[in-house]
Formats: sequence, structure tokens, C-alpha cells
Amino acid sequence: MFKSVVRKKAQRCGGRSIAFMAAAGVAVLSGASPAAAVTQSWNGYHWARTGPLSIGIGNNLDAKWSPLLAPAANAWSAAPAIDFVTIAGRTSPATCAPVFGTVQVCNGNYGANGWLGYANVWLSGGFIVQGTVRLNDYYFSTATYNTAAWRQMTICQEIGHTLGLAHADVSKTNLNLGTCMDYTNDPTGTRGGANGTLANVAPSANDFAALAGIYATVNTTQLGATKPQYYAGSGYEVGDIELDIPLTAVPEPTVWMMMLVGFGAVGLSTRRHRAATA
Repeated sequence: MFKSVVRKKAQRCGGRSIAFMAAAGVAVLSGASPAAAVTQSWNGYHWARTGPLSIGIGNNLDAKWSPLLAPAANAWSAAPAIDFVTIAGRTSPATCAPVFGTVQVCNGNYGANGWLGYANVWLSGGFIVQGTVRLNDYYFSTATYNTAAWRQMTICQEIGHTLGLAHADVSKTNLNLGTCMDYTNDPTGTRGGANGTLANVAPSANDFAALAGIYATVNTTQLGATKPQYYAGSGYEVGDIELDIPLTAVPEPTVWMMMLVGFGAVGLSTRRHRAATA
């Protein structure tokens, strides 16, 4: 059974007006407790852990995107108590359906909807139990975004969201912070403009510090599929597999999107990385 959270959001391009509406779902896993108060935390959402986390990250990517997945996953694996394990994809890029206990990463032409990347997580008991990342080739097939830096920043940022990490900054005209969790018009930091000289293509020390706070609490439950022995091949307890439980689909908490000129957006149950104004 799936329970969903629906949030409708709208923002005028270039304005400050934000409309917000939310409806809560049902939580069932035991051992939930608020994450440490961290500025970059996404509502305290995180994967439950009784020890180190090994999260399978499914490769449903084509030849252009696939080489970027392992480096991005490995970069986030430098975070305390978190290890992404790259695995074969288990879904269709067209639907990018979630797979319990994993993060599935997909790419495809998802249309002229205003977003470069689109991350979604599902909760049970307040804990993340599965996630998806979609990378939109509608825009990455254009000269503006078909660059290594835009691709690296987007895949890095969306994977970071699936850990419960929010953006470091949501203004694309500020100086780059040197993290993929920061919005920008210039992810390379080489154009000599208002974004400065730092590259926004990988996690930063501040991101890792935020994750250390988010995951500081040791919980009383952990998915069997996220325990290190699951991918080490040493087995896991059958009782650790949670399958028939209600899940909550979680949207991004605010309109943190790089908007296309003249594009009015409405978000539904997602965290999105919007295409930037060139």
C-alpha cells in the first residue's frame, strides 16, 4: 500500500511569490527520531541506520551518463557512515520506478518541463526507504547543457537529495560555493561572471558536515538491503526485509528550481533541479 504526500508549488519567474499546500501521509517503521538540526537537512529525512549504510544505486543510464554515476556515487561515499554501491539498474529509464532499499538513477527525454534533474524519495516512519533520480535529456541534448560540468553537477546534486540533503544555496547569481548542491549559471566557475571561480561539480566539506549531523543519530532499525553485508554477500536476516509497508512519496520542500525564461512551474511530489537561464 502506498501513501502519498502532495505539495503544489508555483513561482513567478524572476519573482518571490511561492504558493504551498501539503497533505501528510502515514508512517510505520519503528525507531524514527528527528535528525540533528542541520541547516542543509531536508526536513530531517534520512535513511535509518543501526550502523554503516551501504545503499545500492542502480545504473539505468545510457553510454553518455553511465561513466558519471560511479564517480558521483563514490564522491558521496566519503560522507560519514554512508557508502553507495553501484549496482545494475532494476527499472526502466522511461518510468524510473523505485526499487525498495535502493536509489535508481535514470536518464531519458522527459520533455520540456523546465527541469534538468528530478529526485524523489519515499518514506516509511519518517525514514527514506527508496529513491529515484531522473536526468532530462531534453535539455542535455542542447548545446547549453550538453557539457561535462552541467552533467556532473546535476547527477551529483540529485544523488545528494536522495540522502536527505537540501541545497546549499538557491540563487543562481551568487558566488559559487564550490559544491554541486549550489545553484549557478556557471558550474565550471570559469566564465568570469558573477558566479566567481569555484566549480560546482562535486560535494564539499560543508555537505559532508551537514550529512554528519543528519546521520549522527543511530536508530533502532535499518533496512536489510542497506546493511554492508547485503552487498558483501554474507547474507542478512530475513526479518530485516520490509516489503508490505505503507510508503510516503516526498516532494521537495520549496521551489528551489533553476527556471527557464517564461516557464511557470508546478511541482508534484519531487525535488527538482531546474534548468538555468543561460
